[in-house]
Amino acid sequence: MICNSAQVAEWGMMSMCDAERRLLANALLDFSNEWFVLLSESCIPLQNFSIIHRYLSRSRYSFMGAFDEPGPYGRGRYDENMAPEINMSDWRKGSQWFEINRELAVRIVEDITYYPKLKE
Repeated sequence: MICNSAQVAEWGMMSMCDAERRLLANALLDFSNEWFVLLSESCIPLQNFSIIHRYLSRSRYSFMGAFDEPGPYGRGRYDENMAPEINMSDWRKGSQWFEINRELAVRIVEDITYYPKLKE
């Protein structure tokens, strides 16, 4: 997919999430896209593309990594101003890489509850 407007995205900043959200929004314009996979250049598949594609097309689940990190890069990044929408008990650290279905991609792009809190 080629996006026509380039914008700066800085690692570890909200601009990365902005870029991923724009990427999803543009990919959703093609109704034939059912799955959305974002991987790092260092994520080398263990199988060839046809096997990966078959696995994804038969899957019923989305995959996103998230875990509770008690240190400064996890819980330490929580801001109490995010409550009540986002509480410390809900706060997780995770990778930006994912495999999600169309339904979840739509929910991410349409979100007006959590995303604005994270941008503040």
